[in-house]
Amino acid sequence: MRILELKTGLFPDAAFVAQAMEGLQGQNAVETLDVTSFSPDDEEGWAQVARAILAADLVVTL
Repeated sequence: MRILELKTGLFPDAAFVAQAMEGLQGQNAVETLDVTSFSPDDEEGWAQVARAILAADLVVTL
């Protein structure tokens, strides 16, 4: 399974979920993208995020 871990900084329990995600890395392909420093007009950065979302079987937002 292809899992996208999208770090947004929006959720206070993100550390707990991130820890649980570590257990999935050996069994699945996990890609992590950190968008906390993206500006709204970062077209290439958001395009990369969109491509990763479309390619993923599961998106986990932290």
